[in-house]
Amino acid sequence: MRFTLLVLSPPDLGHSNAHALNFARTLVATGHEIACVFFYDAGALTGLASAEAPQDERDLRAAWSALAHQNDVPLVACIASAARFGLGEAPSPERLQDGFTIAGLGDLAEARSTSERLLTFGG
Repeated sequence: MRFTLLVLSPPDLGHSNAHALNFARTLVATGHEIACVFFYDAGALTGLASAEAPQDERDLRAAWSALAHQNDVPLVACIASAARFGLGEAPSPERLQDGFTIAGLGDLAEARSTSERLLTFGG
C-alpha cells in the first residue's frame, strides 16, 4: 500500500513528530511505500538544518534524514510554512536538513492523489 504522511508538529514539541517517524519506519519495514512525508505548519521546522536537539533527547531531524537516505523516502517542507518559521522565502540548500526539499501544497496534493492513504500527525 502507498501512503502519504502529513506532519504538523515540530520535532521538539510533543510526540507527534516522533510518532510519525516511527510509523514511517514501520511502513518501510513492512514493505509499504511512502509517496511523500510532507512537513506543514510548525512541522516544517523539522527541515531546519541549524536547529539542534537537546543533549538528552533524540535528534529527530537526523533520524528523518537517515530514513530518507536509507529508504528513498521523499521529505518535503512546505515553502509557505518554511518562510513563516524562519527558513526564508527561498531557502538555500544549506539551510535545509540533509534529505529535505522545499515545495508547495500542490506537491502534497499530487502525492495524495497517488496514495491509498493520507495520515496526519499533530495539529
